[in-house]
Amino acid sequence: MSSVPLQPTVRRFGPPSPQTVKLGSRTRRWWLPVAKSWRMTPRGIRILQRVMDPTDHVPILRGTAVEKTTIGGVRCERVRAKRAMKEPGPGPSVASPAADEPLILYLHGGGYVFGSVRTHRGLVARLSHVTGLPAVSVDYRLPPEWTLPAPIEDALAVYRAVLEHTDASRIVVAGDSAGGNLAHELVLHAAEEGLPIPGALVLLSPWSDLSASGESIRLNAAEDPFIPEIGLRRCARVAVGRADPSDWRVSPLFAPAELQAQLPPTLIQVGAGEVLHDDGDRVARVLAAAGVPATIDVFEGALHVPPAWAGTPEARDALHHIADFVAEHLPGAPSSSRRAADEATDRDADGVAPGPPGAPGRT
Repeated sequence: MSSVPLQPTVRRFGPPSPQTVKLGSRTRRWWLPVAKSWRMTPRGIRILQRVMDPTDHVPILRGTAVEKTTIGGVRCERVRAKRAMKEPGPGPSVASPAADEPLILYLHGGGYVFGSVRTHRGLVARLSHVTGLPAVSVDYRLPPEWTLPAPIEDALAVYRAVLEHTDASRIVVAGDSAGGNLAHELVLHAAEEGLPIPGALVLLSPWSDLSASGESIRLNAAEDPFIPEIGLRRCARVAVGRADPSDWRVSPLFAPAELQAQLPPTLIQVGAGEVLHDDGDRVARVLAAAGVPATIDVFEGALHVPPAWAGTPEARDALHHIADFVAEHLPGAPSSSRRAADEATDRDADGVAPGPPGAPGRT
């Protein structure tokens, strides 16, 4: 008798809120024409990085501590929201995790061509707030100077360094879009190298297939207000360099089943109408078939990376589900709080400086 393949847990949410519908219309008008026309030449990439990357004065949740640091030879930020504080009061090490304290290791998105710890500081601060955990955000190398596998090498270097003071079971690896690809790759490479596996994995609209074989890339092209198909393909050509985009070391969706089976419980979140819907859906199915507990949240009408759009009900719900998931699977993580998820999208502050005065490495 043949066994029935395991299936992921699929949770669907909708209809879209009025805030998200309005946001989608506005994004389609001002962002989509830019994303369609941008040329990914070396000069174009450098300009894009300057335009998209904010200064250090990034709006984040009030009371959040941010410290610049180097971990495993890679530039990073330590981020600790007020709800994740162990002891109140300023100090140069307030954001640093204590020995063996549960934490989030975060990998930002940006199509592997732009993005940084600064562009994603607000999202990482909200994740720290809702989970009650400190976070380490990785500033991995980008084009035009570097392409894959450089980001994977950086993520692995940080992960190895973090393992020196934190048990793997108390680490949740998370990432969005290209960072979701990188988070998945990080754990697959850790499994291949025999490193301890983290306690949980969170993939937000993961770009899991750089060969663009998912049907939603074409079927949802007219619906997605944020990622145009041509822009996605241009980013992939830059990110892959000379590698084969269907190689699992570039597209983790295609990794061997024996490696996928070693992954921890995984939460995936996607918008139903985004072009990367099928990347997330197929990863959930691949992991479930390999015996990994996999849950996918599908938000109707939500834009790319649902929890990133602060102020929308979808973002609040997505953050709340992430907090529930982390509390369930990470030993020592605080219990989830619906109020914390509400606060994390409603109380962003303007012009908050990154960390306390005199913090090491502050510029």
